[in-house]
Amino acid sequence: MKSTFLVPVLCALVLLACQPAQTPAIETVAPPTGAPASTTPIPTNTALPTETPKPTNTPLPAGILFRDDFNGELQPGWEWQDENPGKWAFTDDGWLQIIGEHDSLLGESRQTNLLWHSLPEGDFVITVHLKTKPFENFHQAAIFIYEDPENYITINRGYCDLCPTGGNGIYMDYKISGEVGGYKTATDAEEVYLRLESKDSTISGYYALSPDQWERLGRFGNYFQFKKAGIGVSNARAANDVVGLFDYFEISLP
Repeated sequence: MKSTFLVPVLCALVLLACQPAQTPAIETVAPPTGAPASTTPIPTNTALPTETPKPTNTPLPAGILFRDDFNGELQPGWEWQDENPGKWAFTDDGWLQIIGEHDSLLGESRQTNLLWHSLPEGDFVITVHLKTKPFENFHQAAIFIYEDPENYITINRGYCDLCPTGGNGIYMDYKISGEVGGYKTATDAEEVYLRLESKDSTISGYYALSPDQWERLGRFGNYFQFKKAGIGVSNARAANDVVGLFDYFEISLP
């Protein structure tokens, strides 16, 4: 009789042990009735700022020592002499515009808005492409190589009706140890290329009315090392202003 009673009890215990345990209910709390819905936006991941690339100078071709194409800012290395900011500007199509004023480096030993760049030792060539339309005596848009007020050389697109050209022309003027001289040729071209070359102790001046179609205007001995080269525009006391537009300026090896 004891055995008969124990069997059902053991079976009941086994069944209870095999049943899964009940998970206690999790109490949830409902928000108060009538509470306003949240208007706070869900935060998003903010992108990290990217670094702005810094401009780098384009390497120059072999033989080119300096070049400025005047595309909105001056290249490092220029130095203004007697700058008048109201008389120069960059044009939208990439030219440096200088409006002439009364003083002239060739007459008063000073001139506003002269831009200078140092020259290398030894031989060199300086070249510009410019546009100008001089129409009164001594108007000029020029390039210079310069030592001091008694020693300089310039080649310019200018105007001189007192000269054999009768007005419009290309003029190469120099002052060496206080002595002056020059060369000239007539042209009414408004767009020209000008060049001064120092090579083998000789200074030569060239002009071209088309790219690379160079004509030599003058040549003479070079007696010392010039310090700097530059560009400028002058009215030279004319009643009206002349405007010079420079496309590029370049210093290179011959």
